[in-house]
Amino acid sequence: MNDSNNFIPTQGLDLLQRLKAEALAMANPPTETNFEAGFFRCRTANQCLSDAKSQPVPTDLFYSLWFENELTILFADTGIGKSVYAVQIADTISHNRKVLYIDLELSDKQFQKRYSDNYLNEYTFNENFYRISFKSRYSIPEGTSYEDYFISSLVNLLDRTGAQVIIIDNMTRLISSDTDKAQTAKPVMDRLNDLKFDYGLSILCLEHTRKTSSSQPISLNDLQGSKMKSNFADSAFTIGRSARDPNIRYVKQLKARSCENIYDSENIIVYEILKETNFLHFRFIEYGNEQEHLKHINDEEKTAKIEQVMQLHSQNISNRAIALQLGISEGVVRKWLKKHIR
Repeated sequence: MNDSNNFIPTQGLDLLQRLKAEALAMANPPTETNFEAGFFRCRTANQCLSDAKSQPVPTDLFYSLWFENELTILFADTGIGKSVYAVQIADTISHNRKVLYIDLELSDKQFQKRYSDNYLNEYTFNENFYRISFKSRYSIPEGTSYEDYFISSLVNLLDRTGAQVIIIDNMTRLISSDTDKAQTAKPVMDRLNDLKFDYGLSILCLEHTRKTSSSQPISLNDLQGSKMKSNFADSAFTIGRSARDPNIRYVKQLKARSCENIYDSENIIVYEILKETNFLHFRFIEYGNEQEHLKHINDEEKTAKIEQVMQLHSQNISNRAIALQLGISEGVVRKWLKKHIR
């Protein structure tokens, strides 16, 4: 005997039931509006705004370049003065709050030279300024990684000083492996962000730039290693060297979340780096345009660069490696290759 139900596939029944269930769910959405699901916390937009009312308005720590409770990156080329500028930032902030300056670059004597008059008449910092350096000898507990020991030591400092403002000079000393790679940089940025939220910290990390051309505007792509680091940061700014004068520097804002991007390429902060008696620092000159401080190469120099690009390309060197070696952007390399390779 034929039964019409025998001609309806079981799989079809499952699909029909699933569609009915989905339609029912859409008609009767869940009433829960404030809950956690794995990685996520779910709230309505209005709940978010209501919760934000009880939180303090972010405090501007240093001329809108760095705000309270932000993880910020300052990057610049070697020898350009980013440590000098960072100490100046720390000195300013220390008049109102405790600052931990984690100096993994200079020895005590090198620090003294910068902030004294030929090793005499030292500059007097505020007592809220704590300079942290590596011990001359240290041993990492067995079974503990370099990164874990660094973070636990940092937590110890926070607990014992009560500081909530930290400057790390610099990120290359923060982990034992290569910070240029995303797989090693991401865990570090995650750990720093966890500390930021757990302790209500404001963190400024100093980092190097990759080799760049003095004729090109500075961008986030010039941050040494993985650009991913900037994605995890709340804000980022850089220091450039002026082609007009060896003592002129400029500061350019590249990323901001708590304010507008004030100091862009058309409104950079121009400084002179100098030492008056016992304090090496950046002295404000004016606001300016980045183009005025870039080196403009002539046709002869440009032709020589193009020839170098072509030669390196013929050796099967990657566009990225060519850009790094010659201090130009990868986009310029692609542009010249496209134009001159037939």
